[in-house]
Amino acid sequence: MRYAVYFCPAPASALASLGRDWLNPAITPHGIPGIGATRWNALLADVRRYGWHATLRSPFTLSPDHDLDDLRRALEKVAQAHAPIHLSLRSGRLAGFPALRPAGDSRAINALAAACVEAVEPLRLPLAEHDFQRRATGLDAIEIHYLGRYGYPYVFERYRFHMTLSAPASIEEERALQRWLSVRAAMLPAARVDALTLCVEKSPGAVFEPLERIALRKASAA
Repeated sequence: MRYAVYFCPAPASALASLGRDWLNPAITPHGIPGIGATRWNALLADVRRYGWHATLRSPFTLSPDHDLDDLRRALEKVAQAHAPIHLSLRSGRLAGFPALRPAGDSRAINALAAACVEAVEPLRLPLAEHDFQRRATGLDAIEIHYLGRYGYPYVFERYRFHMTLSAPASIEEERALQRWLSVRAAMLPAARVDALTLCVEKSPGAVFEPLERIALRKASAA
């Protein structure tokens, strides 16, 4: 069983509505213009498994010395120390993946993600050596250090807030994706990051399911 700490938009928000349209195969049963149904479903398979989210703390396994209540308490402390954040998002790409990315200042969301990493770290089971070696391929020295120390290479200054839209696509496919998304994304109001969502993968390869939303509760500065 693995857990993750995600930003998942509130169900009634415009961002959540966009995600439901984007990931629901019933909405676009024949794919979208330029991408047929079979390829469309292949491009979105992993996104559907992980859910409509942005990672704050990547998936991890709890140490045998700790349990879910320990994890909840650690995340409650993070939530008490951080106020809700507003982010304007635009469609773009990150490391070859189409993604929604912040259009402005990311310092507050970066700080929240760093706090989640640090809160989880004492509770996390370290990576097995074979997992470390497998994931270290292609990383630079800093990322390898973070992988060994935190079980994930893209933390702190290497962290980039994003909501993955699909698997890597061809140039023509990305153009089709952007045609579908660009107008919708441009009309989105600023996303409100107002909670940490604790998610669980109950068995290897299973869908990540939301387990609990923990509201950010620090009062904003006047």
